[in-house]
Amino acid sequence: MCNEIRDGGPLWGERNVSAPYIRGINFKIRYNTMRDTRNAQEQSWLRWAVILLFVIGAPGDVFGQWGFGGDAGSGSDTTAKDTSAGAVGGGDGGWGMDGGGSAEEPVVKRAPYVRFVPPYDSMREIIFYENIIEDEMCENCGADSLYWRAKKYLVQRLGKEGYKKMVIEDKVAERIVLKVTTPMVCRYGQYNKKQEGMMEYRLTLRFKDSRYKYQFGNFVHVEAEEGLSTKISRTYHEHYMRLKKGFQFTDRYLLAADFEVSEVVTGLKKTLQQPYQPDEDDW
Repeated sequence: MCNEIRDGGPLWGERNVSAPYIRGINFKIRYNTMRDTRNAQEQSWLRWAVILLFVIGAPGDVFGQWGFGGDAGSGSDTTAKDTSAGAVGGGDGGWGMDGGGSAEEPVVKRAPYVRFVPPYDSMREIIFYENIIEDEMCENCGADSLYWRAKKYLVQRLGKEGYKKMVIEDKVAERIVLKVTTPMVCRYGQYNKKQEGMMEYRLTLRFKDSRYKYQFGNFVHVEAEEGLSTKISRTYHEHYMRLKKGFQFTDRYLLAADFEVSEVVTGLKKTLQQPYQPDEDDW
Protein backbone atom coordinates (compact mmCIF):
# COMPACT_ATOMS: atom_id res chain seq x y z
CA MET A 1 0.00 0.00 0.00
CA CYS A 2 1.31 3.39 -0.93
CA ASN A 3 0.87 6.36 1.27
CA GLU A 4 -2.02 8.66 0.50
CA ILE A 5 -1.95 12.45 0.76
CA ARG A 6 -5.05 14.35 1.17
CA ASP A 7 -5.30 17.28 -1.10
CA GLY A 8 -8.10 19.70 -1.26
CA GLY A 9 -9.15 22.88 -2.83
CA PRO A 10 -12.06 25.18 -3.06
CA LEU A 11 -12.93 24.01 -6.56
CA TRP A 12 -12.27 20.36 -6.56
CA GLY A 13 -12.94 19.50 -3.05
CA GLU A 14 -11.03 17.03 -1.09
CA ARG A 15 -9.33 14.08 -2.84
CA ASN A 16 -6.73 11.46 -2.05
CA VAL A 17 -3.37 11.73 -4.06
CA SER A 18 -0.68 9.05 -3.91
CA ALA A 19 3.04 9.79 -3.34
CA PRO A 20 4.25 8.25 -6.70
CA TYR A 21 1.91 10.51 -8.56
CA ILE A 22 3.44 13.54 -6.85
CA ARG A 23 6.97 12.38 -7.63
CA GLY A 24 6.08 11.90 -11.30
CA ILE A 25 4.77 15.42 -11.50
CA ASN A 26 7.95 16.80 -9.92
CA PHE A 27 10.15 14.80 -12.34
CA LYS A 28 8.21 16.08 -15.34
CA ILE A 29 8.56 19.65 -14.14
CA ARG A 30 12.30 19.28 -13.62
CA TYR A 31 12.74 17.58 -17.07
CA ASN A 32 10.92 20.41 -18.86
CA THR A 33 12.96 22.98 -17.01
CA MET A 34 16.25 21.29 -17.96
CA ARG A 35 15.17 20.95 -21.61
CA ASP A 36 14.29 24.63 -21.83
CA THR A 37 17.60 25.57 -20.25
CA ARG A 38 19.52 23.37 -22.71
CA ASN A 39 17.65 24.80 -25.69
CA ALA A 40 18.44 28.31 -24.53
CA GLN A 41 22.11 27.43 -24.16
CA GLU A 42 22.23 25.89 -27.65
CA GLN A 43 20.59 28.93 -29.17
CA SER A 44 23.09 31.17 -27.38
CA TRP A 45 26.07 29.16 -28.66
CA LEU A 46 24.60 29.16 -32.16
CA ARG A 47 24.28 32.95 -32.14
CA TRP A 48 27.88 33.37 -30.99
CA ALA A 49 29.10 30.91 -33.60
CA VAL A 50 27.34 32.82 -36.39
CA ILE A 51 28.80 36.11 -35.15
CA LEU A 52 32.29 34.62 -34.94
CA LEU A 53 32.12 33.19 -38.46
CA PHE A 54 30.88 36.51 -39.76
CA VAL A 55 33.74 38.35 -38.09
CA ILE A 56 36.40 35.94 -39.42
CA GLY A 57 35.14 35.46 -42.98
CA ALA A 58 33.75 38.86 -43.92
CA PRO A 59 35.94 41.11 -46.15
CA GLY A 60 37.05 44.55 -45.00
CA ASP A 61 34.65 46.48 -47.19
CA VAL A 62 31.65 44.82 -45.46
CA PHE A 63 32.76 46.24 -42.09
CA GLY A 64 33.24 49.63 -43.69
CA GLN A 65 29.72 49.57 -45.09
CA TRP A 66 28.15 48.49 -41.78
CA GLY A 67 30.28 50.75 -39.62
CA PHE A 68 32.15 47.97 -37.74
CA GLY A 69 35.61 49.40 -38.49
CA GLY A 70 37.64 51.50 -40.89
CA ASP A 71 36.09 54.56 -42.41
CA ALA A 72 32.47 54.30 -41.30
CA GLY A 73 29.96 55.58 -43.80
CA SER A 74 32.40 55.48 -46.71
CA GLY A 75 31.52 52.03 -48.02
CA SER A 76 31.20 53.14 -51.64
CA ASP A 77 34.57 54.87 -51.57
CA THR A 78 36.23 51.81 -50.08
CA THR A 79 34.78 49.56 -52.75
CA ALA A 80 35.98 51.82 -55.55
CA LYS A 81 39.46 52.02 -53.99
CA ASP A 82 39.80 48.24 -53.70
CA THR A 83 38.64 47.72 -57.27
CA SER A 84 41.10 50.19 -58.71
CA ALA A 85 43.93 48.74 -56.65
CA GLY A 86 43.19 45.27 -57.98
CA ALA A 87 43.08 46.52 -61.56
CA VAL A 88 46.32 48.48 -61.35
CA GLY A 89 48.34 45.94 -59.42
CA GLY A 90 46.91 42.89 -61.12
CA GLY A 91 46.60 41.34 -57.68
CA ASP A 92 44.28 38.87 -56.11
CA GLY A 93 41.16 41.04 -55.61
CA GLY A 94 41.54 40.98 -51.80
CA TRP A 95 40.73 37.27 -51.54
CA GLY A 96 44.17 35.66 -51.52
CA MET A 97 45.47 33.39 -54.27
CA ASP A 98 42.05 32.75 -55.82
CA GLY A 99 41.37 36.31 -56.91
CA GLY A 100 40.29 37.32 -60.38
CA GLY A 101 43.47 39.26 -61.26
CA SER A 102 46.55 37.65 -62.85
CA ALA A 103 50.12 38.44 -61.87
CA GLU A 104 52.35 39.99 -64.52
CA GLU A 105 54.66 37.45 -66.15
CA PRO A 106 58.36 38.36 -66.42
CA VAL A 107 59.34 39.50 -69.89
CA VAL A 108 62.12 37.39 -71.40
CA LYS A 109 64.25 39.42 -73.81
CA ARG A 110 65.81 37.50 -76.67
CA ALA A 111 69.32 38.31 -77.68
CA PRO A 112 69.50 39.85 -81.16
CA TYR A 113 70.45 37.44 -83.93
CA VAL A 114 74.09 37.74 -85.00
CA ARG A 115 74.78 36.81 -88.61
CA PHE A 116 77.62 34.51 -89.53
CA VAL A 117 80.11 36.28 -91.82
CA PRO A 118 82.54 33.98 -93.65
CA PRO A 119 85.92 35.23 -94.90
CA TYR A 120 85.35 37.22 -98.06
CA ASP A 121 87.74 38.28 -100.84
CA SER A 122 86.52 41.70 -101.89
CA MET A 123 88.83 41.78 -104.94
CA ARG A 124 87.38 38.60 -106.46
CA GLU A 125 84.05 38.99 -104.62
CA ILE A 126 83.91 35.42 -103.43
CA ILE A 127 83.96 33.59 -100.11
CA PHE A 128 87.56 32.49 -99.74
CA TYR A 129 89.50 30.64 -97.04
CA GLU A 130 93.29 30.89 -97.26
CA ASN A 131 96.23 30.36 -94.96
CA ILE A 132 99.89 29.32 -94.90
CA ILE A 133 101.13 26.72 -92.43
CA GLU A 134 104.87 26.92 -91.79
CA ASP A 135 107.15 24.91 -89.51
CA GLU A 136 110.89 25.53 -89.98
CA MET A 137 111.76 23.11 -87.15
CA CYS A 138 109.97 20.20 -88.79
CA GLU A 139 112.20 17.30 -89.86
CA ASN A 140 111.50 15.49 -93.12
CA CYS A 141 109.12 18.28 -94.20
CA GLY A 142 110.30 18.74 -97.73
CA ALA A 143 107.81 19.67 -100.42
CA ASP A 144 107.61 16.10 -101.72
CA SER A 145 107.02 14.65 -98.24
CA LEU A 146 104.26 17.18 -97.48
CA TYR A 147 102.65 16.43 -100.86
CA TRP A 148 102.47 12.67 -100.26
CA ARG A 149 101.14 13.06 -96.72
CA ALA A 150 98.45 15.49 -97.85
CA LYS A 151 97.43 13.22 -100.73
CA LYS A 152 97.22 10.24 -98.40
CA TYR A 153 94.86 12.15 -96.09
CA LEU A 154 92.60 13.30 -98.96
CA VAL A 155 92.35 9.78 -100.38
CA GLN A 156 91.36 8.46 -96.96
CA ARG A 157 88.72 11.19 -96.59
CA LEU A 158 87.26 11.10 -100.10
CA GLY A 159 88.00 7.53 -101.13
CA LYS A 160 90.24 6.43 -103.98
CA GLU A 161 87.50 6.59 -106.60
CA GLY A 162 86.17 9.84 -105.23
CA TYR A 163 89.62 11.41 -105.29
CA LYS A 164 90.13 10.39 -108.92
CA LYS A 165 86.78 11.92 -109.94
CA MET A 166 87.39 15.16 -108.06
CA VAL A 167 91.01 15.83 -109.03
CA ILE A 168 91.60 18.75 -111.40
CA GLU A 169 95.36 19.03 -111.12
CA ASP A 170 97.84 16.79 -109.36
CA LYS A 171 101.50 17.73 -109.68
CA VAL A 172 103.90 15.83 -107.44
CA ALA A 173 105.64 17.91 -104.77
CA GLU A 174 103.96 21.12 -106.01
CA ARG A 175 100.17 21.28 -105.80
CA ILE A 176 96.86 19.44 -105.66
CA VAL A 177 93.65 20.99 -107.01
CA LEU A 178 90.29 19.30 -106.39
CA LYS A 179 86.64 20.04 -107.07
CA VAL A 180 85.13 18.45 -103.98
CA THR A 181 81.52 17.26 -103.80
CA THR A 182 80.30 16.32 -100.32
CA PRO A 183 76.98 16.19 -98.43
CA MET A 184 75.71 19.54 -97.10
CA VAL A 185 75.31 18.65 -93.42
CA CYS A 186 73.48 21.34 -91.42
CA ARG A 187 73.69 21.22 -87.64
CA TYR A 188 70.81 22.19 -85.36
CA GLY A 189 72.26 22.31 -81.88
CA GLN A 190 75.00 20.07 -80.56
CA TYR A 191 73.53 16.67 -81.38
CA ASN A 192 71.01 17.21 -84.19
CA LYS A 193 72.12 17.39 -87.81
CA LYS A 194 70.51 16.87 -91.20
CA GLN A 195 71.66 16.66 -94.79
CA GLU A 196 70.36 19.49 -96.98
CA GLY A 197 71.47 18.56 -100.48
CA MET A 198 75.13 18.57 -101.57
CA MET A 199 77.98 21.07 -101.39
CA GLU A 200 80.67 21.77 -103.96
CA TYR A 201 83.87 23.72 -103.45
CA ARG A 202 87.33 24.08 -104.92
CA LEU A 203 90.32 23.00 -102.80
CA THR A 204 93.90 23.98 -103.68
CA LEU A 205 97.01 22.84 -101.81
CA ARG A 206 100.51 24.17 -102.62
CA PHE A 207 103.69 22.76 -101.13
CA LYS A 208 107.17 24.06 -100.41
CA ASP A 209 109.86 22.92 -98.03
CA SER A 210 108.59 23.16 -94.42
CA ARG A 211 105.40 24.95 -95.41
CA TYR A 212 102.20 24.60 -97.37
CA LYS A 213 99.20 26.77 -98.34
CA TYR A 214 95.55 25.84 -98.48
CA GLN A 215 92.75 27.66 -100.33
CA PHE A 216 88.98 26.98 -100.28
CA GLY A 217 86.56 28.79 -102.58
CA ASN A 218 83.70 28.58 -105.12
CA PHE A 219 81.19 27.14 -102.65
CA VAL A 220 77.93 25.99 -104.25
CA HIS A 221 74.80 24.55 -102.65
CA VAL A 222 73.31 21.85 -104.91
CA GLU A 223 69.84 20.48 -104.23
CA ALA A 224 66.95 18.91 -106.10
CA GLU A 225 63.89 21.12 -106.40
CA GLU A 226 60.59 19.79 -105.07
CA GLY A 227 58.12 18.56 -107.67
CA LEU A 228 57.72 15.89 -110.31
CA SER A 229 60.66 17.07 -112.40
CA THR A 230 64.25 16.25 -111.44
CA LYS A 231 65.50 19.79 -111.78
CA ILE A 232 68.67 20.63 -109.88
CA SER A 233 69.24 24.08 -108.38
CA ARG A 234 72.72 25.51 -107.80
CA THR A 235 73.09 28.41 -105.40
CA TYR A 236 76.43 30.11 -104.78
CA HIS A 237 77.12 30.87 -101.15
CA GLU A 238 77.78 34.51 -101.97
CA HIS A 239 74.04 34.80 -102.65
CA TYR A 240 73.26 33.59 -99.13
CA MET A 241 75.77 36.05 -97.68
CA ARG A 242 74.18 39.04 -99.44
CA LEU A 243 70.59 38.32 -98.41
CA LYS A 244 68.84 41.10 -96.50
CA LYS A 245 65.88 39.00 -95.33
CA GLY A 246 65.51 35.39 -94.27
CA PHE A 247 69.22 35.01 -93.55
CA GLN A 248 68.36 33.27 -90.24
CA PHE A 249 67.43 30.23 -92.36
CA THR A 250 70.27 30.39 -94.93
CA ASP A 251 73.19 31.06 -92.58
CA ARG A 252 73.14 27.33 -91.76
CA TYR A 253 74.51 26.63 -95.25
CA LEU A 254 77.39 29.04 -94.70
CA LEU A 255 78.05 27.44 -91.31
CA ALA A 256 78.05 23.97 -92.89
CA ALA A 257 80.75 25.08 -95.34
CA ASP A 258 82.76 26.64 -92.52
CA PHE A 259 82.56 23.40 -90.54
CA GLU A 260 83.74 21.43 -93.59
CA VAL A 261 86.76 23.71 -94.02
CA SER A 262 87.59 23.43 -90.33
CA GLU A 263 87.50 19.61 -90.45
CA VAL A 264 89.74 19.40 -93.54
CA VAL A 265 92.28 21.88 -92.17
CA THR A 266 92.41 20.10 -88.80
CA GLY A 267 93.00 16.77 -90.54
CA LEU A 268 95.71 18.23 -92.76
CA LYS A 269 97.57 19.78 -89.84
CA LYS A 270 97.52 16.54 -87.89
CA THR A 271 98.64 14.45 -90.89
CA LEU A 272 101.42 16.79 -92.04
CA GLN A 273 102.96 16.88 -88.56
CA GLN A 274 103.56 13.13 -88.73
CA PRO A 275 106.27 11.45 -90.80
CA TYR A 276 105.10 9.94 -94.07
CA GLN A 277 104.50 6.18 -94.04
CA PRO A 278 103.66 4.86 -97.51
CA ASP A 279 100.97 2.22 -97.88
CA GLU A 280 101.77 -1.21 -99.22
CA ASP A 281 100.10 -0.29 -102.50
CA ASP A 282 102.36 2.77 -102.96
CA TRP A 283 105.26 1.14 -104.90
